[in-house]
Amino acid sequence: MREADRRRMATLRARAVRRTRAGLARISKHVAGASEHWADRVLDRGLDTSGNSLQPEHGADDRVSYVPSPWYVLPRALWYLGVSDRDTFVDFGCGKGRVVHQAARRPFRRVIGVEISPVLAEIARAGLNARRHQHRCQNVEIVVADAAEFQIPDDLTIGYFFLPFRGETFAAVVRGIVESLDRRPRRLRLIYALPYDGSMILATGRFRLLTEHRALPSDRRYGWAAIFESY
Repeated sequence: MREADRRRMATLRARAVRRTRAGLARISKHVAGASEHWADRVLDRGLDTSGNSLQPEHGADDRVSYVPSPWYVLPRALWYLGVSDRDTFVDFGCGKGRVVHQAARRPFRRVIGVEISPVLAEIARAGLNARRHQHRCQNVEIVVADAAEFQIPDDLTIGYFFLPFRGETFAAVVRGIVESLDRRPRRLRLIYALPYDGSMILATGRFRLLTEHRALPSDRRYGWAAIFESY
């Protein structure tokens, strides 16, 4: 084959690879959208946790409006960590209660959702009541409170954050967790999705990074999570 022909074949192959990759990207995006839509239709039935929501309480600079956690983030993290009936779970900034419902389906001793918005908290309570028959943990509570002022329970063993707030509010919650550890030393794990302020956790000198879970290729926006463990 002449050199000109070889260059032409190489160009055609490169063009085919680019087109294939672009096609796969479009298919992946379509499948992701379809999967998310299917999950919301099936898994969210009776819960009403889908859809974003901006409430008046989210107006402060370090607050973040409600965006539902992807369905797979918590189950994947709990599969990694393991759950027993000695564990207590707290979702900080639980919104409409999706993660609280997912946690309640595991054998936790108790599950707590902390939410600053009374409107979202009421939606969470209604959905949890509708799905109560699916819960292995029957000690489930939604607390309306500013997370920065919430008294960290001294039996907390697994905490969850899906970027509910940042800055000083997040720092205040982390301080509260450390104070709880001082009162009652124990093994405590934190699941932090979109861990932009994860350095605050490490800066306490009380936690180490246990692992990171990357987002699925079809969900690069919200699926990244880090898991920290006290020591």
